[in-house]
Amino acid sequence: MEIYNNFAYIYDALMEDVDYPGWVDYIERILKRYGVKPARIVDLACGTGNITILLKERGYHVIGVDQSEDMLSVAKEKAAKKGMDIPFIYQDMRFLELHGPVDAITCICDGINYILSFRDLNMVFRGVYRYLNPNGVFIFDISSYYKLSSILGNNIMVETDERISYIWLNYFDRRTSICEMSLSFFIKEGNYYRRFDEIHYQRAYRMEEIVQRLKKNGFKDIGVYQPFTFETPKKKAERIFFAARKV
Repeated sequence: MEIYNNFAYIYDALMEDVDYPGWVDYIERILKRYGVKPARIVDLACGTGNITILLKERGYHVIGVDQSEDMLSVAKEKAAKKGMDIPFIYQDMRFLELHGPVDAITCICDGINYILSFRDLNMVFRGVYRYLNPNGVFIFDISSYYKLSSILGNNIMVETDERISYIWLNYFDRRTSICEMSLSFFIKEGNYYRRFDEIHYQRAYRMEEIVQRLKKNGFKDIGVYQPFTFETPKKKAERIFFAARKV
């Protein structure tokens, strides 16, 4: 089921403060740490293509995969404006199908949190492992259990500027570890505002739950990092990075 629709067209405005080049720098540092010089990279849950396009600019042959046609439409338009020929594939990453193996697979900025069950998480990890070359690396991040349960938790957030305002209501179910996010957006159009509403669901995973399932699906040499470092995540880290190798 497609997660994003109207949201796809304002996503980049909401994320304009994100240091995407810094994120790609970190991906390259992880690749170097693992001794991998990838020719081909697949970017899962690529969204509007920010990471995908930067990887392409740095010389990698890259493929973007996402289950939102609207997100991919934005990504394709951005790539075309830069004169880039990037394959963007409409696909649910639980059922990953590629034409052949690749050297690295990324899933950046919460993509894994949208996988809501251990069964589906195993499906994702199994598919990633299948399409990695030997010695290939899987790099991804999650919003931490702490962030989803305590920072978002059952809190309400309100943000407003000249173009976009939103109200963000959260409900965290400790029984299922799923955070329900109810968002109402108000987009300024002339003298009026256009409203649309969305509901997103993210699963909060603990580090050990992720590591256990990576191992179960064959991955070795698993690294768990505080963002943009190679240090162990802090207790109240809001984001956690993982890297794992196919041997």
